Amino acid sequence: MWFTQLVERNRQCHPHRTAVADARRSVTWAEFHDRTAQLAHGFAALGIDRGDRVAILSQDRIEVLESYFALARIGALFVPLNHSLSAPEATEIIERVGAVAVVGETELLDRHPELPASVRLRVALDQPVFEALGTEAPEPRPALPDVADTDPVAVLHTSATTGRAKGVTVDAASFRAIALGWLVSARPTDDMVMVNCCPLYHGSMVVSLTYMAAGTTIVLMPGFTPQRAVAAVERHRATHMWMVPQMVRFMLQAKASRTANLGSLREILYGAAPMPPEVYTEAVERLGCGFRQVYGMTEVGGPFVTLGPEEHPAPGQVDARIPCGRVVPGMSARAVDDAGREVPGGEIGEIVVRGPGVMQGYWNEPDATAEITLDGWIRTGDLGFFDGQGRIHLVDRSKDLIIRAGQNVYPSEIERVLTQHPAVLDAAVVGTPDDDYGEVPLAYVVATEGTTAADLLAHARENLAPYKRPTRFEFLAQVPRNPAGKIVKKLLRA
Repeated sequence: MWFTQLVERNRQCHPHRTAVADARRSVTWAEFHDRTAQLAHGFAALGIDRGDRVAILSQDRIEVLESYFALARIGALFVPLNHSLSAPEATEIIERVGAVAVVGETELLDRHPELPASVRLRVALDQPVFEALGTEAPEPRPALPDVADTDPVAVLHTSATTGRAKGVTVDAASFRAIALGWLVSARPTDDMVMVNCCPLYHGSMVVSLTYMAAGTTIVLMPGFTPQRAVAAVERHRATHMWMVPQMVRFMLQAKASRTANLGSLREILYGAAPMPPEVYTEAVERLGCGFRQVYGMTEVGGPFVTLGPEEHPAPGQVDARIPCGRVVPGMSARAVDDAGREVPGGEIGEIVVRGPGVMQGYWNEPDATAEITLDGWIRTGDLGFFDGQGRIHLVDRSKDLIIRAGQNVYPSEIERVLTQHPAVLDAAVVGTPDDDYGEVPLAYVVATEGTTAADLLAHARENLAPYKRPTRFEFLAQVPRNPAGKIVKKLLRA
């Protein structure tokens, strides 16, 4: 079983190295190994069995990862929940997966007093009852189930930018395939310490789990703030950070980043959204570290494409979007047309993926699984092309594509141009119906006080063809984004 093997190897090879740290404490690989084994027996003693689903409702902390590994050890599926979900939203997911238990922080559990009938256990991981789990197991301890790598190990929910979140069922073989392929490409060093700024309740967690397979130290935070991120780097002498581009922007804006000692940083991993050129340029110049792009999707196992620091452009030389990079060993991708035929290099098509990292399917949603599957390939919904070096260049989401009088308009291109205006802080573009052209671009913009639509239209005229220019500008205080940094365009369309 991959999860158990991972922990056992790191206990043998790096027993005294810090495995995980959070704001409260840290644990070594030997301690993490012993506690996850102990906790597995504790969960089993509570009646949690192989195949059971257990929801996890918590901010990022050591106990969350301990629970994931312990549940995987007994063949139960961990189901991470976004801790900001409303009571009806969380209840719907818990009921849909038929969770038998909810493990979480007391404050969050108290927000959900009414749970579905399937839930027979509520366990507060910040209370003594959790600490005691497994500590009184008799010796010799009873044998745990024999779990195969092809057994489902988790139900990870999508970010739901276009509709209801779907439960992605993954097995340990998926985690293993992505981890091994990624580590071959990224080649982490033994002294790597990574501050994880992204939450552990969706597919981005795979990045942390992947580096844990190499014995890396992972530093967790109870929610991102730029001040916490900077302090974590300084305190732990972190070599790496895992962020979304908006987090990088916020960190650069924070006063703490100008006075803190961040000289230990060697690499910032970023993904989930395009990196604005001006943010990238400032970050390289200010932080002096390398950047690694992460392109992934929960349905294909997480991060399956990367562009390393050596292939990133020099500051100030980003004239368009930075390519995503190459597929990691073990996974395959191609760009296809509407009929599923592979398109020639340089031509835009939908990116599809296959390999041992892909999901088993959406939980109890065979129709949705069939819809996203194309002759054994998983459809990403992303439009892009391959260059002559095998690198993927993303253009836009297929669902976001605007067709104006038969011409394709990519919102991301307009967003990139708008954010190059010195007064624009953020932008999002969606299609809106038009009697003459069928559909036209509508731009939502966050800008400095005094900026007018006329200012932005003049900027668009200088940088965009007529058919790409927004017909209207709406000013917002903030562009809606989910925790992964992706624009939630369904809210703007509504």
